[in-house]
Amino acid sequence: MKVRIDIASALSELSDYGTRAVASLLDTARSSAADMESYAKINRPWTDRTGNARRTMEGVSALDGDSIFVGVEGHMPYSVFLELGYGGNYSVLAPTVHHFAPDALLGFAR
Repeated sequence: MKVRIDIASALSELSDYGTRAVASLLDTARSSAADMESYAKINRPWTDRTGNARRTMEGVSALDGDSIFVGVEGHMPYSVFLELGYGGNYSVLAPTVHHFAPDALLGFAR
């Protein structure tokens, strides 16, 4: 007696599940990035002069191979000095990521 099993449909289902799971994780990353951007813009520790540093902050998320990146960036030439200079008194990007990391990880776990 021989039994013939066609696993093509099962493999197809698994592949579809993986695609849906990655899409769901990317949606979570995009949502976290948008939340981080809003939080950083509201909670910046400096007083705006031109508004450019605040206006050019951007929440970002991306799929890079087997990893998903999520964060917030500053796009002014002097953003690095706000973040790393002045004894950290004007840093907003790293504190924002640290603030959101636990919730973002829980969102990815769901």
